Amino acid sequence: MKKEKNNDIIPTEELNIQDEAPKKRVKTFNEMFSDFFKRFLPQKKDSVKEKLRKIVMDVSIIAIICCIVAFAAYFVEYKQQLDKEDDISGQLVDSDNLSQDEVVATWQKLYEQYPDVSFPSGMNLKYAALYAVNQDLVGWLKIENTSLDVQVVQCSNNDYYLKKDFYGNTSRYGCPYLDYRNNSVSLDDNTIVYGHHMSDGLMFANLDKYKTLAGYKSSPLIEYSTLYETYTFKVFAMFLSTDSSATDGGFSYMITNFSSDAEFTEFIQEVRLRSIVNTNISVRTSDKIITLVTCSHEFDDARLVVMGRLVRDNESTDVDVSKATLNTSPKYPQAWYDVKGLTNPYA
Repeated sequence: MKKEKNNDIIPTEELNIQDEAPKKRVKTFNEMFSDFFKRFLPQKKDSVKEKLRKIVMDVSIIAIICCIVAFAAYFVEYKQQLDKEDDISGQLVDSDNLSQDEVVATWQKLYEQYPDVSFPSGMNLKYAALYAVNQDLVGWLKIENTSLDVQVVQCSNNDYYLKKDFYGNTSRYGCPYLDYRNNSVSLDDNTIVYGHHMSDGLMFANLDKYKTLAGYKSSPLIEYSTLYETYTFKVFAMFLSTDSSATDGGFSYMITNFSSDAEFTEFIQEVRLRSIVNTNISVRTSDKIITLVTCSHEFDDARLVVMGRLVRDNESTDVDVSKATLNTSPKYPQAWYDVKGLTNPYA
C-alpha cells in the first residue's frame, strides 16, 4: 500500500514570520560621528591605560599623516624643479649649428620679441633667450659624468639666490650663483660659484663624488661659460672647509684676486695640503682658477670646495688621472678633528 504524502499546508502568515530576520537599527550621522571620537579620543570614563593607548594611537596617526603630506610636498617640489631645469635648458639656442644668416635672423627676432631688453654687445646667441628672461644670468656650468649642467646668475650680494630660483620665485633649491665680487665678463684670478647641496641629487650635490679618487678620475674637467666665452678647467684640488675663515684657522677660499704672486703661491700650497686627492695638476701664478662651493655634512657649517685650473693656451684638455692618488692625511678644519675625537696634527 502506498504511503500518502502529508499535504498539510503551512499558513502564509507563519512562513513570513519565520523568514523575516530581525532588522538592525541604522545609526544616525551624529551617532556615528560621536562613536568615532569615542573610539579615538580619550574620554573621562576611560581608564588611565585606555587613555594612554588612545593618545599613543592618535599621535602615531598624526605623525603618519604629516609624513605623507611632507613626502607629497617634497615630491611635488622635486618634480617642479626638474621641470624648471628642463624649461631653462630648452631655451638655450643651438647657435653652433646655425649659418651666419640664421644667426642674424635669430637676433632680429629676439630684438623684436624683447624690445625692452638690452642684450650685451658680443654675447653668445646661445644664452640670449635666457638672458631676456633674467638679466642676472652670467653663464653656464657643466661637469661631464654628473648631473651638473646649470645656469649661473649673479647679483649685488651672495644671499638673494640662496632661496630664489632663476625666475625669482622662492625655492629651497635656490640657483647657482657667481660671487658678487667676481667679474662676470672676464675671469678673475679666482672665479667662485656657489650652489646648494640637495639631498635629492640636484644642484651641486654631485660634487660629493670628488671626495673619492674614483669620483675625481671620472670627472677631471669643469666647463664654465660666461655669456661670451667657454673655458675648460682641470680639477686640481678638492677639500673640506668652513663658511668662514674665522673657523678654519684663518684660511679662506673666497679670495677673488690676489695681491701678489707670493700670496697666490701660498694659497695654492695651502690648498694642496688640504686636498683629498693628489691630482698632479700643476698650477702657475699666471693661471686662472675656478672654485665651486657647496655645503657638506661632516660637521657644522662644513663646505666642500672643488678647484680647477684653466687649461692653458695650446694645452691639451686630456688629464692623466692614473697619476692621481689619495692624500693619506689631508688638512681639515679643527671642527673635523673635534667631531672625530682626533688630535689635529696641523694645529
